[in-house]
Amino acid sequence: MPLPHARYIVLEHEGVWKINLDNRYYGPFATREEAVENATATAQKASGAGYPASVLLMQGTAFETLWTSVQPDSA
Repeated sequence: MPLPHARYIVLEHEGVWKINLDNRYYGPFATREEAVENATATAQKASGAGYPASVLLMQGTAFETLWTSVQPDSA
């Protein structure tokens, strides 16, 4: 059974930058860059432990993938 995909979502929430993972918020961070760096470092550790992991930046309703360990399907 595959491990769950860890999605670290960086977003502005209540006027500050936070990371959302499984509907839990982490932070706040002073800047978007600080939140992205923290999310990426954590995602890389999860990936090293065998979890598929991604860092996404949420802007409005759009998501931009900033880092991922998941390879796209080559179909």
